[in-house]
Amino acid sequence: MQIKDDVPESDALTINKSASALGIHEFSVLTRVQAGDIVASRLPSGEMAIPVSELERLSKLSVHSLAVPPDQPERILPDARLGISRESRGGLKAHGGEHREYRVPGDFSRFTESEMKGYRAAFSAIAEEFESLGELKKQLEKPATVVPTTEKEICTSKLGVWQVRSTLLSLGQSDILLCQRQNDFAAIERFNGNTPYAKANGVAEILLERNDPKELVAAFDANARHTLAFMASNQTATAQRIIWGQFQEHRPAQLMEAISERCRLAVSDEETISQTQSVTHSHSNKQGHNRGMSI
Repeated sequence: MQIKDDVPESDALTINKSASALGIHEFSVLTRVQAGDIVASRLPSGEMAIPVSELERLSKLSVHSLAVPPDQPERILPDARLGISRESRGGLKAHGGEHREYRVPGDFSRFTESEMKGYRAAFSAIAEEFESLGELKKQLEKPATVVPTTEKEICTSKLGVWQVRSTLLSLGQSDILLCQRQNDFAAIERFNGNTPYAKANGVAEILLERNDPKELVAAFDANARHTLAFMASNQTATAQRIIWGQFQEHRPAQLMEAISERCRLAVSDEETISQTQSVTHSHSNKQGHNRGMSI
């Protein structure tokens, strides 16, 4: 992984904006960042970003020619979508006289209405990416839920001809496919050909290659889980920027601990265990060629 620490914040775009500008999924960007194929920078908040010069290299276009999404106005999503539950009033009062009557997934402590303003703002900002994270993890754990591609083969001047055997991951903007050529097997990402990234780099790239299909699938699964953990970490950093920047007066450390744990559990095998414990707790009171993905 190549990280530049001397890139001004004004000369880099967040992972979400970079992925949108290139026409690919955040997963695809971070996979290549971890492999060292894309140079990244880290913002003061801890969030990962891609230098403008790197985006221009990847797209072979000026950044002014790319469809970079504008900053979105702050929006607060409904508590039901954010996973916030409200208990009956009562119990211990926090400093200032407010009741701590709200709970959030992955955290057994309670929060007040004022504290929840920070959680709502921070988690609303990452909700869409967090939901995508859960969907990708579901595809890895339950291959039957993956939407299969209709393509039978991949044929490019760069890669040659490969027969498509199955879909490993459906990202929307691309598919990662298990392909075979004689006795060789590969995980190949197939992009929409109209995107800036595909126009500059080709419609397909090999992520992983092996002689044994079972070994390949196992290696891809392990690598993909590393990327999901990277995504979760980046989402935590986004939430941290909002909470420490706007809600320092409302137990920011506790709020960040709750969000960090929720993001961690979203990509951890502990998630199911944690959910079971949470239900029990609530009831008693009435979780070869390798574009390496090391973090």
